Amino acid sequence: MEISDSLQKSIKLPLIRLFFLNCGMKTIKIESSFFKNETKIIYASEEVFKALHLPLKYLTLSLHYDRFANTINLGPVICLLTDYVSGQDEIHFGNIDDYCKEMANYSKEKGALFYVSTLPLLNDDQMKGFYLTENVWTIADMPFPNVIYNRIRSRRLEGSKNFLNLMETLTMNNIPIFNSRYLNKWEIYKIFASNHSLLPYVPKTALLTKKAELQIFLNDFKDVFIKPIHGSHGRGIMRLKQNENGFEVRFSHSNEPELFSSFDEMYEKLLPYLKKEQHIIQETIDLVSYDQRCLDFRLLCHKIDQQQWKVTSSVARLSAKDQFVSNLAKGGEQLNLKKMLSECFDRKTCFHLYQILHEISLEIVNTICLEVEGEYGEFGIDIGISKDGKPWILEVNTKPSKRNDISESKTIRPSAKAIVHYCFSLSGYEI
Repeated sequence: MEISDSLQKSIKLPLIRLFFLNCGMKTIKIESSFFKNETKIIYASEEVFKALHLPLKYLTLSLHYDRFANTINLGPVICLLTDYVSGQDEIHFGNIDDYCKEMANYSKEKGALFYVSTLPLLNDDQMKGFYLTENVWTIADMPFPNVIYNRIRSRRLEGSKNFLNLMETLTMNNIPIFNSRYLNKWEIYKIFASNHSLLPYVPKTALLTKKAELQIFLNDFKDVFIKPIHGSHGRGIMRLKQNENGFEVRFSHSNEPELFSSFDEMYEKLLPYLKKEQHIIQETIDLVSYDQRCLDFRLLCHKIDQQQWKVTSSVARLSAKDQFVSNLAKGGEQLNLKKMLSECFDRKTCFHLYQILHEISLEIVNTICLEVEGEYGEFGIDIGISKDGKPWILEVNTKPSKRNDISESKTIRPSAKAIVHYCFSLSGYEI
């Protein structure tokens, strides 16, 4: 292996021939020589690349020399774990594909090796993953990562033997994984219910276990939501209304309301859905709307180091016509948050609401991290505002959709940069 003198001086390498070279969990012993060059560069043989399970390409990596172990450490190696890969001739990761490419490009810019992998590929004897080259994903042997960003969409997979085996391996080797599991809606509500600062902003909520509970909620509020505790992207949500003519039910998968003359008749319709999984029931808040469409606000929060959080982006979300959820997956659209606030409130109120939306979001993420096990580096917070100007917490997303914060300028979005920065922090590398 050949090392340029400019690199040797910058990391204070001793002028000796034998070093250890580490990448991920693999360390090899190498002989080296030095040559004059103003560029900080290492030339390595194909055998070195293969021994470290690195793709055979020009790599831009951070480099740290541990003089006590006489080891040159290359990294960090960042892995995004997913459960969705499509295509054979051209690999694609669905609606997070652009986001993965942004992370890959920004990782390269900052000196990290980024790849995307799946549970079967990470649990093989030799790990494999997809790395980006010329904007195309290519599969190859990869080093064991220094940190894993979990974007698995399936709660079932997170309880699978493969996932539990991976978690055990990561724990044994002290390798961090963040956003390691979904947090369900009831779990989140119980955290908020014990927090005196957040509880005033949470709609009245209960775990729906009995027919009588639904009847009591409807009698009390006349308008309620039923949500699957493991639901996401607006799926499986029902809105129920009680009026003098009977009952009305609307499903998030259909624009047309269904009418019932009695509570029992309506309940028989709901029962097959309620039997499939647990649900919460929640009072409906009379939120501000725009152009007769539902309006709420999504704030993305990211950890900037091991302790502190920040809001990296905030947008308004407007539902599709005749929809009662604003999720982009259900036809909603994304708009400028400040502009939409100004359409609904006066200037002074807008300024106050903008501040309090950020404050509530940061209080939420800090509270959750104190109460739950595991590492979390990203949350998406959905907040609505009632017509009297009061914020209401609607949802907390542990794996927010990456369709929700698409950058208008087509540059690398702030959330992708924030995740890469957090990966550096968790893996012990400086950015």
